[in-house]
Amino acid sequence: MEYVKLNVKTYVEAIQQSFKKNAQRIAVRFREGSEEFKTLTYAQLEKEVNLVAAGLAAIGVKPKDHIGLIADVSHYWITANLAIQLNGAADVPRGTDSTGPEIAYILDHSGSNVVFVHNADQVKKIETALKKFKLKVKKYIVLNDQKTAKGSNVMTLSELKAEGEKLVKKGGKALADFESRAGKVAPSDLSCLVYTSGTTGEPKGVMLSHGNFASQMRTIPEVLKIGPTDSGLTLLPPWHVFGRITEMMFIAIGASITYTDIKHIGDDMRSIKPTYVPAVPRIWEGIYNKIIGNVKKAGKEPIFNKFKAAALKYNHFVSMLTGKEKLPIGRNIVSAIGARIVGLFGAIVWFIPKKLGDILVFKKVLAATGGNLKASLSGGGALPSYIDDFFRAIGVRILEGYGLTETSPVLSVRRMERLIPGTVGPLIAHTEYKLIDLEGRDVTRIPGAKGTLHVRGPQVMQGYYKNPKKTADVLTPDGWFNTGDLVVFNHSGEISIVGRSKDTLVLVGGENVEPTPIEEKMKESEFIDHVMLVSRAFGEDQKVLGALIVPNADNLADWAKKNGVSGDFAALIKDPKVHAMYRHEINKYINSENGFKNFEKVGVFTLLKKPFEQGDELNNTLKVRRHIVSEKYEKLIDDMYADAK
Repeated sequence: MEYVKLNVKTYVEAIQQSFKKNAQRIAVRFREGSEEFKTLTYAQLEKEVNLVAAGLAAIGVKPKDHIGLIADVSHYWITANLAIQLNGAADVPRGTDSTGPEIAYILDHSGSNVVFVHNADQVKKIETALKKFKLKVKKYIVLNDQKTAKGSNVMTLSELKAEGEKLVKKGGKALADFESRAGKVAPSDLSCLVYTSGTTGEPKGVMLSHGNFASQMRTIPEVLKIGPTDSGLTLLPPWHVFGRITEMMFIAIGASITYTDIKHIGDDMRSIKPTYVPAVPRIWEGIYNKIIGNVKKAGKEPIFNKFKAAALKYNHFVSMLTGKEKLPIGRNIVSAIGARIVGLFGAIVWFIPKKLGDILVFKKVLAATGGNLKASLSGGGALPSYIDDFFRAIGVRILEGYGLTETSPVLSVRRMERLIPGTVGPLIAHTEYKLIDLEGRDVTRIPGAKGTLHVRGPQVMQGYYKNPKKTADVLTPDGWFNTGDLVVFNHSGEISIVGRSKDTLVLVGGENVEPTPIEEKMKESEFIDHVMLVSRAFGEDQKVLGALIVPNADNLADWAKKNGVSGDFAALIKDPKVHAMYRHEINKYINSENGFKNFEKVGVFTLLKKPFEQGDELNNTLKVRRHIVSEKYEKLIDDMYADAK
């Protein structure tokens, strides 16, 4: 596979190298006012970016300034982002679906008095919210050129570019100053301030440097085997660091980016024929549900499931044959030989059923991806095991990665040559680690030990902006960052995420429970959209786990109709028959046969009336904000345990 090995010290250096090397290649495809795609080559993108960058200098932006970037996934975002970088300034990104107060807090805290906005509607929303803060925005730049926003401090992107053209034509000291900025950017200079979406408390401004991002540019393309002939299809929010790093990587290596959305993603997969598709787990769940829904409608579910089971068995035996297993401790020589013999025999037995499934069933599913898909990239949260198994069975490689905003973000990722289910691959190069268990002991060298992962490397943030206390909570003076994630390493160095140390639930008997594996298993039920485990009520630990469940309304309605249960949704979730069905579903997935201990079984549960919503119970990467849910449903949790007594 062709890939690029980048030797850069700053993100700006990566941008400039790519513009020079890939001038005639297509950089971006996007829709603007029609269903047809427009394109920009790298030469055209460079011209656009340079004009916007010059415009920023013309309106007074200086190196090291903080510039708000309130925009969604589109070519506008990458244009503004690159222009900010070339000025030696740092962007402060957020999506347009963020609330006014949230954006206002971020802009005020970061001191961003020049702000790019995707559309004119954002101006009024932000200005209204800023009345409670000291910050005054000097200039809003409307990226999509809408002219509906009024005020002397509002201009369109076209007007900004016109200012850039004036600066270029005028020349002199101002132009010379602007043109020198990119070359003066140092690895330690701030590239962006990404405010965490806040699963706990107020968002914190994560300071990520050019050196942080350059370290990712030097490592990830080689790990993923991505080169300039590749094409990416994305709908990830670029203000989130996973979406950001994929765009940065594609630009740095000279590949093409096609911007899509939920409405068009299916058609765009077939027409663009991407080689890589980055997405968060929730998107993969949506694609899975759509495929399964179509299979059910066609009446082919039984045969589909037979071939899927055959493919999973074949994959299992091939893993044994090749030694690619998720084992905490490596096999001894006798066991290894035995495993390979069993693996060879099993692979032979299941080879033909697997190939028949590929030809008769999965070939059609894969055609919907365009036929050129080398791999899909998953990040921003844990990929449920049943989703992982499904795509592996039908022949879609999912390179699941792991990281945090604070690690800019990639710490580990699966390798093409070692796709081990249930892991997020080994740590990337130049990353040190240690494991600390819940009692504070260093268990790094103990095979199969579970502990909180601490890392040190060139991708680790500089700290939280204007928040030394929070920084000190997670980052030591000598560079060790506490991820807060509980992990286990297998014998060959791949990581399995087993939970969050702060999320660990404690039962009255002293048992520690990691909620994530239980929650992800329960979500395999077609009747469960979201679930959050709890263990406290009346301020005390409980004997059994409790669960707040968001039902899948459509599937519940279908079940109710087939089983003679009537009423609206509010009535259904109170019906004893429905509760009995949910108890059966919970027990079907959470049991000893699936590897769960007795104390990990769900003792009590409640069905919630309304779904979890992004910006409320869910953060912007669709992770459950546990503190919000716990506070919001405190009385319901108390009542749930009280009723069980």
